Amino acid sequence: MTDATEARGRARRATLRDVAALARVDASLVSRIINDDPKASAAPQTRQRIIDAVRELDYRPNVAARGLRMARTWTMGVLVPSVTNPMYADVIAGAEARAQELGYGIVFRTHVEGAREEHFTRLLQQGRVDGLLIASGLLRDAFMRRIASGEDGPVVLVNRRINGLKASVVVDDEAGAALATQHLIDNGHEHLVGLFGPPAIDTSRRRRKGYSKALRAASLDLVAVDMPGWDFRNGYEGTHEIFDAHPQTTAVFVSTMVMAVGAIRALAERGLSVPDDVSLVALHDSDLANFLNPPLTTVSLPVLQMGAVAVDLLASLIDGGPSRSVVVDGEPVLIERRSVSKRRGRRESNV
Repeated sequence: MTDATEARGRARRATLRDVAALARVDASLVSRIINDDPKASAAPQTRQRIIDAVRELDYRPNVAARGLRMARTWTMGVLVPSVTNPMYADVIAGAEARAQELGYGIVFRTHVEGAREEHFTRLLQQGRVDGLLIASGLLRDAFMRRIASGEDGPVVLVNRRINGLKASVVVDDEAGAALATQHLIDNGHEHLVGLFGPPAIDTSRRRRKGYSKALRAASLDLVAVDMPGWDFRNGYEGTHEIFDAHPQTTAVFVSTMVMAVGAIRALAERGLSVPDDVSLVALHDSDLANFLNPPLTTVSLPVLQMGAVAVDLLASLIDGGPSRSVVVDGEPVLIERRSVSKRRGRRESNV
């Protein structure tokens, strides 16, 4: 055996990702080409680059892993709290469009609060999907770690991060919350309250961080109310809680648009007008905001892209790629409507 042969024997075995990097394509496309998948779509020159990369790297698929891949369903599962929530509807739309481009089908399940968590593992355990996207803010961290660390298939967290789990895709909620809060401050509001979801969830912590940062920069007091969920009822009950404890409040940053719908109802019941008495800004945008009374000012974040990027990451994991924590590119955008009014007071009089 020559020295060169021995060196090659000791060298790290080429992986699917190595081939993809050399051919400048996604690993999922390499997998389909070398497995003669009829759904594989590639230009002749792209296909040739993949073949050349396989030869150059002397790529040899792991037989056991290939057996598992050939048994795949070409289906991804998506678990969301509700398909009626506009933000998650956008996540689903982005995920579905990207999955179709990659040749995957999508199946959906919703997580109803109080449902047994074990029900959600069956998609993987029964081999009905090749991987799972989880976009629930209600499932416990311990359960999420358990399902993600199992051997039933890869899991990607969407719009949430958990310590110890690297495969996640989020948007910059912190920047979005800061932008919303700053808009209220710029309109002269000094008695602000933030309305948030479960405080133990990373998503809530990131939104609260952006809210707090904007208040500190303006030397304003930090006042916030945490709720156990993010739905209409939590927005409704949280708003009553705010004005029971802080009747001087003139503006509320609501951390989800769905909560803002409940907040508008609660304010009307208290005889408070939006925006004459109380200004509202909510995180995440939807056409629904145009049909509220008044139309709701929101901060838009790249939620459609978040769904698409999550599918890309899951497809890579299915093909043996590494786990990554991704923050989707895209600056938050303020969508001004009619739920914010200028507050005349000390700030404006000092200008």
